[in-house]
Amino acid sequence: MIRLVIDFKNALSWLSLGPTVALAEELGVPLALLPYRTEVSVLSQAEEGEETVSERHARVRAEYYGADLKRYAELQNIELIADNRGVDSTMSLLGLLWGNREGVGLHYAQTVFSRFWSGLMDLDDAQSVRDALVSSGASTFDSDAMRAELDSLRTSLEAEGVFNVPMYLVEGQTFQGREHLPMIRWLLSSEQEPVPI
Repeated sequence: MIRLVIDFKNALSWLSLGPTVALAEELGVPLALLPYRTEVSVLSQAEEGEETVSERHARVRAEYYGADLKRYAELQNIELIADNRGVDSTMSLLGLLWGNREGVGLHYAQTVFSRFWSGLMDLDDAQSVRDALVSSGASTFDSDAMRAELDSLRTSLEAEGVFNVPMYLVEGQTFQGREHLPMIRWLLSSEQEPVPI
């Protein structure tokens, strides 16, 4: 089984979903999507000419990160229009728990990622989450019923080493980022191929 830990406001989670689904289908293994709320770091803007060395390094890293996201999003035909700064994804993550319970978690996740990053959905709007669930084939949505489960899941994920997203939990090991998919393939293929490192 592949367990993929995601947050809808995290673009890397969105970019990881497609390749992970493809790998799970190729290997014939189940895929579980697990919600984990994260924070989005925002760089402060320095006055022109007043940028310190550390601020410049942080800005350059952020610019590279943004260009990297754009490059990989274009390769997957994914839109990254939305601004995720200050976004609370809790309601949409509660929706993922509900979708998992109803057996439509993957379809719901694809719908939410697509709608949010295209600028068509508010992740903290209960009606938007309900609409995404219903369009995915779920029954109505009771967010209150899932709150304790979301908190409990966070605690158990952190006990397994999760601290950010996207993260993979496979064969008792924890991996951060989709760049580890070759290693995950190797683990799930009974380690019969050469080690992909």
